[in-house]
Amino acid sequence: MTSHLTRVVAPALLALGLSIGLGWFLAPPAQAQHKMNENDMELPVDDPQVVELGREKYAQRCSFCHGGGGKGGKGPCLTCGRFPYSGNTNTGIYTTIAVGVTNRSMGGTMGAFGTTMSGEEIAAVLTFMRAEERRRIAEGEIPDPYKQE
Repeated sequence: MTSHLTRVVAPALLALGLSIGLGWFLAPPAQAQHKMNENDMELPVDDPQVVELGREKYAQRCSFCHGGGGKGGKGPCLTCGRFPYSGNTNTGIYTTIAVGVTNRSMGGTMGAFGTTMSGEEIAAVLTFMRAEERRRIAEGEIPDPYKQE
C-alpha cells in the first residue's frame, strides 16, 4: 500500500523535474550565438571561455599560415568575413578546417586538422575567428562584409 506522503510528493517531484528540464531545454542560450543561416552551426561568440580556448588553439595551429589574430599571412585572412573555400558558413568553415583544402586551383592548400584536433577544439577556433571578425567590424578595422549596399 502506498503512503499518503508518496502519493503527494512523487507527483510534485516529477512536476518539478519536468519544469526544470523543460525550462533548461526551452530557455534561450545564455551567450549570443553566431550562425549564417537557420541551418548553420551555432557558435557561442560571447562565451569568453570558448573564445579563449579558440584563441589558444588558433595560436598553436593556425597562426603560422594565417597570421596573428587571423589577419592573414601565407594563408588568407580568417577574420575578414570572406571564406572562398567554404561559402562563409560556419559548417563549411568547420569542414574546411577538419578535412583541409586540396584543390590548388582555389589558390592554395591546407592540411586536414580533423585527426589532430578534437571537434570541440575546431569549433572553438571557429568561434574565436567569428568573435574576432565581429570585433574588427565593430571597431571599423574592416568593412562589414555582410552589409547590403
